[in-house]
Amino acid sequence: MRLWCVRIIVVPTDRVASGRPFRSCTPSAEARMRLVVVVDDGSATRTILARMAMTLGADIQVEAFASPIEALDWFGDTNIPDLVIADCRMPMMDGAAFTARIRALGWGGDVPVMVVTAQEDREGRISALAAGATDFLSSPVDHTEFLIRARNLLQLGWHQKRARSPVQLEQELENSRAAQAEILRGSRDRLLQVIDTVPALVSATDAEGNYIFVNRFHARVMGAGQGRNDAASQLRDRQVLETGLPTARYEESIADRYGMERILLTSKIPFYDDASGMRYVLTTSLDITDRKKAERELHHLAYYDQLTGLPSRSKLETEMQVLLRQRGADGPPFAFVLMDLDRFKGINDTQGHTIGDLLLRKVALRLRTALPRAGIIARLGGDEFAIVHDVIDAADAAHMAERIVGIFARPFTLGDRVTSVGASAGVTLFPARGATFETLLKRADLAMYRAKNEGRCRYAFFDEEMEQAFAATTELEQALRRAVENEEFVLHYQPQIDLASGTLCGVEALIRWVQPGGDLVHPGCFLPLAEETGLIAPMTVWSLREACRQAARWQSDGIHIRVAVNLSGVLFRQHDVHRLVVDATTEAGLDPSFLELELTETAVIENPESAGRQLAALQQMGVSVAIDDFGTGYASLVYLTRLPIHRLKIDRVFIQDLGSSPGSRAIVKAIIALGKNLGIRVIAEGIERQDQLRWLEEQDCQEAQGFYFGYPVPPAKLQDLVDSGTLMVP
Repeated sequence: MRLWCVRIIVVPTDRVASGRPFRSCTPSAEARMRLVVVVDDGSATRTILARMAMTLGADIQVEAFASPIEALDWFGDTNIPDLVIADCRMPMMDGAAFTARIRALGWGGDVPVMVVTAQEDREGRISALAAGATDFLSSPVDHTEFLIRARNLLQLGWHQKRARSPVQLEQELENSRAAQAEILRGSRDRLLQVIDTVPALVSATDAEGNYIFVNRFHARVMGAGQGRNDAASQLRDRQVLETGLPTARYEESIADRYGMERILLTSKIPFYDDASGMRYVLTTSLDITDRKKAERELHHLAYYDQLTGLPSRSKLETEMQVLLRQRGADGPPFAFVLMDLDRFKGINDTQGHTIGDLLLRKVALRLRTALPRAGIIARLGGDEFAIVHDVIDAADAAHMAERIVGIFARPFTLGDRVTSVGASAGVTLFPARGATFETLLKRADLAMYRAKNEGRCRYAFFDEEMEQAFAATTELEQALRRAVENEEFVLHYQPQIDLASGTLCGVEALIRWVQPGGDLVHPGCFLPLAEETGLIAPMTVWSLREACRQAARWQSDGIHIRVAVNLSGVLFRQHDVHRLVVDATTEAGLDPSFLELELTETAVIENPESAGRQLAALQQMGVSVAIDDFGTGYASLVYLTRLPIHRLKIDRVFIQDLGSSPGSRAIVKAIIALGKNLGIRVIAEGIERQDQLRWLEEQDCQEAQGFYFGYPVPPAKLQDLVDSGTLMVP
């Protein structure tokens, strides 16, 4: 009767979040718990990582620490982790230094260490890997990727503990040699006693190859009186006897007494019997079968995807380097295809990661079935796959790409669900200029994203223009990053007119990039890239502070006007907007009632709870809120009744079409009526002609903005216009 030990660990949420390690009862001898240590100075990240680690299995014990010092103090002979997960950037000691400290510990050589880095933190990843980190994750951490990598590392650590290292084998061999020397110096009885305790196959043969002695371990493996009589072993014996020199260590494969294959690490040395003058060969073999098996398993873990069984990115890179060397600069052509699934994240989020994993396995099976002659089909990670396939020419490659995209026309059956998913593919051909694995991967990636931008569920070929555009975008991004660091921006202000009085009632602050040569860059050239790269957040914070400072200066000069600042929705995800506004107005000495924040409908609806709380707090300060580009975003208008909205800005698209589109006129009328009914003021932007203005006045639109009244101008120019009294409705 077998007794199973079940261990239940209850983890208090407050202890994980506080950064103090949480412990469970000491595991019994029958139940070996695997220990995962999480080190992160951020409470939220530490909690998330700890909770994800707990989902690795029922045998997982998690200890969380707020600093590397605490973790190092806790480690000891009894607290040896099976996996360490550490943040790359921590105060006092970063992830690289922490990894190096672990590697310096007696048991730290084989413990897998996974470092969490920001996606753009290449320097941090390289430092961590150089210090001995086993793997890294990009933040924010994808749950599925975390589970796969963590399980692989736990399995890797388990195999490393089972497999003896070459240093250990060397030590065992040296110990065996020391034992042999002792045998030669001692009596035959002592020789038998000592070598019988050595965990190696030890035997002695005479000049004719007859076995005159085998130790107990040898007899247990090969059988009493049995040995290796193959030609290769006998040839080495003769060489040892003829030269009087030992052999170098070599690996050999044998069949044991039960017919099972064993791998041995063998060496042979000569020795002499002084009494009889006979010469013998002493053979010592270490059984490294488990080590070789572990090496094969480690190789599979390193070079094959554990979910789909396909080659991994590392295997793909190795195979591609061999292929490129074999084919040379003008070798037979092949196509390199990069493919990923369309809307896979939505399936993962709505149906769960189990369904997502099943889908990836089904995709791998379809690719192998549809492309039986493909040179390589690999999974690079997530929902991204690479295919290398011989082709005749570009037309043949196009036919193959159509086949790849076409296999997704049929839905996938996932358990009791039927799911449809498409794929986008990018294709680049070899031979090609500067063809390396990295360049082919980058070119296929550029082509794949063109396919996505053109509507998904299709393929696109790489062309030189993509690379040029990518290089230009990369150069622009680097310049924009420098501009953010050096604050190479100014604000121009566009007038907003109260149509009832015809006077200036406010201005909108619009950012401009001043390049080192003094040229102004229009926001349309850099704002989309800023949104894509996340640089929009620091740019928006700078704009808010600068606009508040300028509004305060105008107030001191007797100009009391409302200043509107555009806020990116990213700010609500990354910052406390209420605190940013409080700091900006306090620092500038500005009355908050003269500040207006312009948000898009998307920004409000993507973060309804957070935005609602912060906007309510801003309203109590006196700050007003406007919805920019109203009518072009989400159709739901519930937020207008729940959030403190003071102004709706009719998008310029509708104003431009007033003279030619009845639909645009109907929409503008509806927005103005909606504002009146809800008690929200309405401002039309993009007015360029007098007929547009007169029509809006007839509809009782309350405020207006556009080139008809004035272009965005620097602060000094706006002040001159105000002083001259020219900012009036004609």
